[in-house]
Amino acid sequence: MVEKRYRALRLIATIYKVVGVILGVLVVLAVLGICLNLVLGTGGLALPELGRPRSWPGLFPWWGWRSSLAMPRALGGVIMAVFVLVGGGLNALTFYGLGELITLLLALEENTRATAAALQQQRG
Repeated sequence: MVEKRYRALRLIATIYKVVGVILGVLVVLAVLGICLNLVLGTGGLALPELGRPRSWPGLFPWWGWRSSLAMPRALGGVIMAVFVLVGGGLNALTFYGLGELITLLLALEENTRATAAALQQQRG
């Protein structure tokens, strides 16, 4: 068995992996929050408004104005959720992948050192 070297790099790799997982969880929570805000937004429930017919702003002012804004608000919420999911997901994957890359390079160094020691022992 080869001794473990580079304890600081192992710690850094673990930190990157933990940050990647935390970012992934936060991204999922943010997307759920955006979807919840879409349904329970400041103007009340948005989903029942989507089924109502649109009216001219002066005809039924008590619900026509909110109804005319429901579709852009819903579309904006969906677009924002997709951007947060893609951007934040890529960020989380990058952090986790960097931690895995450091771990891979450390394992490569260990295997190279073990192979060199085995060859040295075979020769003499």
